[in-house]
Amino acid sequence: MMRTWSWILGFIGGLGLLGFLVYAAFVDSIEPGFAAAGGVSLVMVAAWLIIDREGVEQALRARGARYTATSALLVVVALAIAVALNVLAVRYDDRLDLTASKRFALSDQTKKVLAGLQSEVQVLAFFPTGSPERSSFEDLVKGYEAEGSTLKLSFHDPVREPMLAEQHKITSSWGTVVLLSGANEQRLESDFGEEALTNAIIRLSTGTQHQLCVVTGHAELDPEDQHDATGMGVAMGRLTAQNYLVRTVNLVREAGVPADCNLVLLADPQSDPFPAEREHLAAYVAGGGSLIVMLDPTHAPELARDLDRYGIKVGDDIVIEQNPRYQLMGGDPTWLVLDDSSFAPHPMLEGGVGMVLLRVARSVGQGSERPGLQVQVLARSTAAGWAETSLDGITTPAPDGLDIIGSVPLIAVAEVVDPAGLAVGARSMGEATLPGSEPVAEAEVVREAGGRVLVIGDSDFAANELVQQGNNQDLLLNAVAWMLGEDDQISIRPNPAATGSLSMSLLQGLGVWLICLLAVPGLAIGMALGTWRSRRRL
Repeated sequence: MMRTWSWILGFIGGLGLLGFLVYAAFVDSIEPGFAAAGGVSLVMVAAWLIIDREGVEQALRARGARYTATSALLVVVALAIAVALNVLAVRYDDRLDLTASKRFALSDQTKKVLAGLQSEVQVLAFFPTGSPERSSFEDLVKGYEAEGSTLKLSFHDPVREPMLAEQHKITSSWGTVVLLSGANEQRLESDFGEEALTNAIIRLSTGTQHQLCVVTGHAELDPEDQHDATGMGVAMGRLTAQNYLVRTVNLVREAGVPADCNLVLLADPQSDPFPAEREHLAAYVAGGGSLIVMLDPTHAPELARDLDRYGIKVGDDIVIEQNPRYQLMGGDPTWLVLDDSSFAPHPMLEGGVGMVLLRVARSVGQGSERPGLQVQVLARSTAAGWAETSLDGITTPAPDGLDIIGSVPLIAVAEVVDPAGLAVGARSMGEATLPGSEPVAEAEVVREAGGRVLVIGDSDFAANELVQQGNNQDLLLNAVAWMLGEDDQISIRPNPAATGSLSMSLLQGLGVWLICLLAVPGLAIGMALGTWRSRRRL
């Protein structure tokens, strides 16, 4: 009778022993009560084995037992391999992004910023427990830590740690990230993505804040408009996020370029700046300042001619691209697609540019040779492009003897190595001045080497409508960084909108549907029926 019911001891003891082992695996120390329960379970199993030893021996000698033992051994081996792989993965953690757009890999800019960090950065992340934002932010910071950065991350629940939350003035229930380095502090309260975090690190580690002055007064692109397609607020917002201070200046009202301007941007004036304004800009460059000019076709013709004083020739034309590989799909030939092969080697373009999209551009190349100036063309169209000078809207555009044919220059930069050769002052104007816009006196010009002038034959690439297309923003931000001497900021930046895509024709989609819904299930059913018929014949 005892042998008949002894299996109950074994069953209960086995369950108790299994439960004890699971408990022991997840605690640091075993409490006496649980240890006693585990001991009793072991005794029950041992008692069953002793009482029903003949039945156990008979079961072990059966063929089914051998098969069961073999299966159990294979399961144990598989579990051991899984545990070993997990231990190795934890110990030698690495990240590999297999997406075509590298959506989950850190950008080149982030890697350069992390490599340049000189001091430890504490990252205090305040998120509610279980928040999805906490999980995604933790995964992002793991990528930063994998680069060997000095970021030290710690998570805090503002509800459970009210004193710490009060100390850092945490009021948001959504989440807040506080970055600390010495006495400096930066905060993230809405966007916790890579770009926001990297920009916060830049602001935290950068000791100086450069001032970008945007010239106004001639219907230039509006640096404060983030909504209209022709505004430039999105690009200026990117610069502001990277610790640049953006302000507008009126050269007539200011009687020149303010002394605190580190860089001047002239973004496609619809009418010509006054002669005195052009002289103020020249005096600024002669004094070692940096100037970026973006100028669309037909706009500001006097300014276009005046840029020749810097050795840069701006054409009165429209660049047309005939190479279909460098045209925008669905657009006309005035849409220009530039890639790395379109650009010349230059520190501003270090690491490549990627794809840049221009819309209705004019030629910008090397002009008259000027003493003390070094000029380089940075970007060109393909050999199939030309600069059309006689568009009348009636005749079909075609290259002729008046046009630049093949490899049309689009972007040029001039560096002032000897400011004495740069013409500045009333004698260089050759035009009458308007009341209240007196020219710069040549004797008042302070000259210093190091001035830089960048001229781009298009402004649409930096406008709200196109700045986030391709690598347009990288071209602008890298240009600003190089003009200010911040070479460590030149890189390809993170693009949150980058996603992989798969395009299929109707026929290809139908093929995938037939394979997934008919072929694969049909094959499985057919193999099952074949197995069933084979077993029926046995």
